[in-house]
Amino acid sequence: MTVSTTVLIANKLSRIPTSHSQEERFRALDRNLARRYVALLLHQARMSEARRLGDGELLYRPRVEVCDDPSSSRITATVELPGVNAEEISLQVGTNSTLRISGERKRRTSHTPGSDAKYPLQEIKYGKYERVLQLPQGTMLTTISAAVDNGLLVLSWPRVPPSATTSGPTSSRVDAAESS
Repeated sequence: MTVSTTVLIANKLSRIPTSHSQEERFRALDRNLARRYVALLLHQARMSEARRLGDGELLYRPRVEVCDDPSSSRITATVELPGVNAEEISLQVGTNSTLRISGERKRRTSHTPGSDAKYPLQEIKYGKYERVLQLPQGTMLTTISAAVDNGLLVLSWPRVPPSATTSGPTSSRVDAAESS
């Protein structure tokens, strides 16, 4: 614990009336520590959602849904990218069976640096994003299709039959501009 945290806890304990028993004071201390621990866990969860780039800019991860239905001949991934055009999305397939989705969501309104614009509520994430998906075993890396519709990037690739082996190239770049 840092000195400031220790001082804050000591101040909280000193506010508890001395008429309370030592057990009640320790219970109050336990509640305070538990509250701080939960706040720390929530902060760490928020920071794991957004990694920091070298220049201090946040890199956020868009939400993804992967559908791997054994009865279907295709595996489908849907990525939430509202406000992003197909030309602004970069897809790369790596040699280690990973699919990297990246790009940048830019603010649509003009925000000049010297303006007095204030945002009393700002929940939309802007800036660079990246999501790396581990491709399931048994997928053909050369035939990934991509389409953007209503802010959703839908990726799909055919399932490789279990008896077949992948003999095609394992590294390629897929253009997401195949939007409908």
